[in-house]
Amino acid sequence: MEASHSHSNGHQSPPPAPSSSETLMAALLHVPASQLPSLARALAADSRRLRCRLAFLLLSPPHFARALARLRSMPLHAKAALLGRALLRSLLLLLPALCPAATDAHGGGWRHDHHLLRQPDLDAALLLLAMCDAYSPAAASASPSPVDWRAVIVDDVVSTALSVSGLGGGGGATPWAALAPHVDAAAKCRRFADVVVSSGAAGVAAAKDGGASGAAAHSAVLALPDAAGDGSPCAICREVMLAGGLGTGVCALRPCGHRFHWRCALRWLARRNTCPCCRAELPAQDAAAETRRLWRAVEKVARGG
Repeated sequence: MEASHSHSNGHQSPPPAPSSSETLMAALLHVPASQLPSLARALAADSRRLRCRLAFLLLSPPHFARALARLRSMPLHAKAALLGRALLRSLLLLLPALCPAATDAHGGGWRHDHHLLRQPDLDAALLLLAMCDAYSPAAASASPSPVDWRAVIVDDVVSTALSVSGLGGGGGATPWAALAPHVDAAAKCRRFADVVVSSGAAGVAAAKDGGASGAAAHSAVLALPDAAGDGSPCAICREVMLAGGLGTGVCALRPCGHRFHWRCALRWLARRNTCPCCRAELPAQDAAAETRRLWRAVEKVARGG
């Protein structure tokens, strides 16, 4: 009776929002079939490289100890930032196929090199991800203290390699075998960014207050072009931008093209990554903020936009 009554009044509960994985799968449906094999090959090659690097760490006690020591020296917020960047990496690898405009430097997109991990951060991130995958509360309570992480990770890697999925699909025999781990990591990236924002972490709190965590990516700021002044007022300081050619101290934001004094733009973009005129977003220096920015582009593709 209640159901029919609510239906007659036109009150219906909204459909549940799609999960992160469902959003990614919907976006992948818009990728041309001709691009999938090359995308799968690139992702499979990247996965092999990371597995080889992790194997090297496990087979080299000095390198493993160095990466573990670096990880242990990090405060909690630094570990969270490292994990966010490691997960964001998978989204960045999928992005050229999902949203070409977001990565085409000539079409208003940007390079994301500042979010790609390099040694020694890459080693610490690989170790942190392996520790997360191998961790078991039951095993941890039964194991001696401190935990022998090298032995724990080796056991998990071996058991995964000898599993049915590891023996059958781990080599990338099908495009999905190569895509699946990155889709899973990219979905975790979105969820992790939401947790970081909702937890009120120090960096996010600073971003909400206009602090450094809301800054535009340094690489995006350095790539801004000079522009000719046209005599109009700068929207930030309200002073006139002198008319003339290039070299008058004026820059143009990308992708919107609005012009500001260089000195004003640098101060503004050091605190926030949006255009003061139209709120167009530049890449963010903070990994969680960049994840949410890129995810909006993925959601637009998933909706067919």
